[in-house]
Amino acid sequence: MDGTDPAAMHAELRSLARGRGLRSANLDARTGPLLRRYAALGDLSGGPLRSRLVGWLGERLAALPEDLRLVAGVSLGVDPRAGHRLLTERLSWLAVEFERDPRTLRRRGQEAFRLLAEMIIAGGGQDGVGQARGGQETHRRETSAARDAAVSGTAGWYVERVWALVRLDAPTPELLESRRIVALEDGLREVALSMSLPRPPDAPPSPRDLGVDVMFGGRIVRVDRRGDTLFSPVLRLPRPLGAEERHEFGCVWRVPPGQPMMPHYAMNPTVRCDALDLRVRFPEGAEPRVHRLDGLPLRAVEDLTIDLPDVPLDGAGEVSARFGHLGLGLSYGLRWT
Repeated sequence: MDGTDPAAMHAELRSLARGRGLRSANLDARTGPLLRRYAALGDLSGGPLRSRLVGWLGERLAALPEDLRLVAGVSLGVDPRAGHRLLTERLSWLAVEFERDPRTLRRRGQEAFRLLAEMIIAGGGQDGVGQARGGQETHRRETSAARDAAVSGTAGWYVERVWALVRLDAPTPELLESRRIVALEDGLREVALSMSLPRPPDAPPSPRDLGVDVMFGGRIVRVDRRGDTLFSPVLRLPRPLGAEERHEFGCVWRVPPGQPMMPHYAMNPTVRCDALDLRVRFPEGAEPRVHRLDGLPLRAVEDLTIDLPDVPLDGAGEVSARFGHLGLGLSYGLRWT
């Protein structure tokens, strides 16, 4: 310990978590003197400051107990799913998503910040103390790809564009989806995808299943499952990608015959996603009412009491929608009744 009061560090962490947290536009002004000193930030500002601070705090959050790490990461905006504008919105999302009491989460957040403050001070200044004191030397320059990785919440890649077609006129519902990704570091070999198939309220309690095939751009080496409704195929790329290199691949997802599905397509990005082009094709003669989902919390997608804008069908019985700069942890797509 160097004599610094942990309460002062705790206060700086709480202040940093307000608003958008580490995604705030005025991060320079909101980074306190103790954080600058202990994180060896020196005179860094803008993107390099954000990148350094996200990485430095992320390393220290990893040492927290799992429950405290989750609430602290969401509070600070480090968690890639927590892209909401206000701290209260991020904690509300966490309460709904993980079925926790909001008051308990607030207490856990304060506990996490107190423990994090003690850990930071006990560890002392990290690499580059001389730089932080004098400001004469600068940290090594970081590539734009590394800065993007810190902000997007992933160390390896992000999604530049998704093209998705939901076919409801096929023998069983299917999704044809192609993605263009951008590598953020050299040597990217695999990409872990994620697709959930929520169980409708009136569906039987039988095991859920979802088929997936690669149309082009890679091979599936395994499919991990988390719970009954979440599927995560791991796609091996044709060759390792270099930093900032682009690659496209396409997959087709099929709901098994007779298995009911929720009447919506909603993308809920956990890594940066710049654009989504979505089209839904209905059976001939169908006359559904279609609504646009534009930045909704995940649980609100299924709330039929929320008033959403209508999207008209065209002459082919299709609807389309485009979205840009999708917020992490929010939902974008179409819902029909």
